[in-house]
Amino acid sequence: MMSTSTPSSTLTSETSSCTNSTTCVHDTECPTDSLHSLIDDGSQKISVTDCTGNECSMSCTDNKTNGQKKRKSIYFNTIGRMVWAIILIIISISGFIFPPLDVMLWEKLNMRPGFPPFEWWADPPDEVKMRAHIFNITNHERFMNGLDAKMNVQEIGPIVYLEKLKHSNMKFNENSTLTYTAERYLIYLPDENTIDLNDTVIVPNLALLGISSYLHDANYFVRTGFKLLVNTHGSELFLKRTIYEYLWDYRDALLETSRNLAPAIVPSTNMGMLSKIYADFTDEVTVKIGPQWGHENFFQIDKLRGLPHITGYDPNKCPDTLSGSTEGVLYHQHLSKDEALICLRKTVCKVMPLYFEKEAIMDGVKVYRYNLPENVFDRVNGTDCYASDVPLPDGVSDASKCFSDFPMVASYPHFYTGSPPKDLYVTGLKPDPAKHNSYVYVEPVTGIPFRAVARMQCNLRINNLSSFYSPELDKFSNIVLPIGWIEYNQEGLPTYVLYMVYFMLVILPPLSTVIFIMTFILGTYLIAKQIYRRRVKRESLSSIFQYNKSIIDNLENNKMLTYEKETFLSRVTKS
Repeated sequence: MMSTSTPSSTLTSETSSCTNSTTCVHDTECPTDSLHSLIDDGSQKISVTDCTGNECSMSCTDNKTNGQKKRKSIYFNTIGRMVWAIILIIISISGFIFPPLDVMLWEKLNMRPGFPPFEWWADPPDEVKMRAHIFNITNHERFMNGLDAKMNVQEIGPIVYLEKLKHSNMKFNENSTLTYTAERYLIYLPDENTIDLNDTVIVPNLALLGISSYLHDANYFVRTGFKLLVNTHGSELFLKRTIYEYLWDYRDALLETSRNLAPAIVPSTNMGMLSKIYADFTDEVTVKIGPQWGHENFFQIDKLRGLPHITGYDPNKCPDTLSGSTEGVLYHQHLSKDEALICLRKTVCKVMPLYFEKEAIMDGVKVYRYNLPENVFDRVNGTDCYASDVPLPDGVSDASKCFSDFPMVASYPHFYTGSPPKDLYVTGLKPDPAKHNSYVYVEPVTGIPFRAVARMQCNLRINNLSSFYSPELDKFSNIVLPIGWIEYNQEGLPTYVLYMVYFMLVILPPLSTVIFIMTFILGTYLIAKQIYRRRVKRESLSSIFQYNKSIIDNLENNKMLTYEKETFLSRVTKS
């Protein structure tokens, strides 16, 4: 009996690629490698092997082990990509709804220790210069002899100091406020001074004139006793003092005796101009912080020394409170051109508004310039807290409440606004708006002042002294005597603060926009890619299965196979 070779056809799901295609008899072809490459794991692949002789046999196998491992890997990658795509899209959409700059400003409201805004405020940079100018009397002898009707003043200065501000004893309160101690003091800068502090000047006897003005309406016996005290000490109306003494160590025997007799009237024996200003420059301040107050109330003063108003003023009679004011170190965020910046300065013992003037570019950042109005020291009918008992003229503001009721009044330097007229009380003043006005440049988004200049003049208010029956004293009656003026100049910000603000305002917004657009595009691409790949897989599997079915149908309908089957059965029957 002749043996016949039976060709076999195998249907397999192995992941390895097919070997070279083999053609069966009667032009029956085995699937090629390119066909197998279209079928992913989990689908059946057809291969024809051992095609010899007249017969072909087919077998179908399914390698499940490799397929399951591959499926797990594919599903993991697909799910992971989809998750990352969704995360990227959520990040991009959140970034457009909540821009990083807004998030940073919102976080700044909390003033958390350890974060840059808090650390910069807690230890402010040494960028504020204080320049003092004093007035020397050049015609004191002619004035006392009646040859000149008014004293003539000569400005000497500036004497330059560094004003250091310290914040300490921070306490976060439950009502979203922060209480701290603010202390200001001066440091002399020898390298920036050209004036010798040992030079002498002729100045009025501030102790004699100040106490006389304070006692102008006292009873006869008090005034008489004070005149005897003056005569006993031989006090003169003009004194020669060094510049240093005039600023820091202005003492007189009359002050010592007066303090012993009436400590309530004379709380200090030192009448130095700067000593008097900085003697009580430590305050307990409470400010508003936290999202509860919003951007518009950020870091505004809630209380000063536990009170909502300046010590010494009656809140029932004085409507001018600390509401809405700041120290001037930080202003609230998102400033508007239509609002006023209200700043507290102890030197003038009042809150002062600044109004928008113009925009400017400073250190590459847009800033707003706010000016102190020229009428800030004018009288306000019916609601003026700073007119004093004996009404002051426009352009002069009572500051005695911050100086132990000593008759100190504040004004613009050299009366530069023309109110009061520069020659009304003394001669020699040279007003200049460019040298004597006050302003601040503030970055409006963060509320950080880039530069600030505050200029104020200290004056001694001398009331009517005719009640003392002294021709010499009477020469000083009803005048505002300039003592000196000071300038506070914040000349800039530290480099690291400028870089931080520049990054937040100039670099971060466009950079974050680009990043969020890219993340949105990337997330959308990953999702679209996965959808496309799954669609291609479905179409490919469908075509492969249809092709496999057609091959099987062709094999079953092959006449050669039918003939061999009949031949084989007939042989078996005969045998």
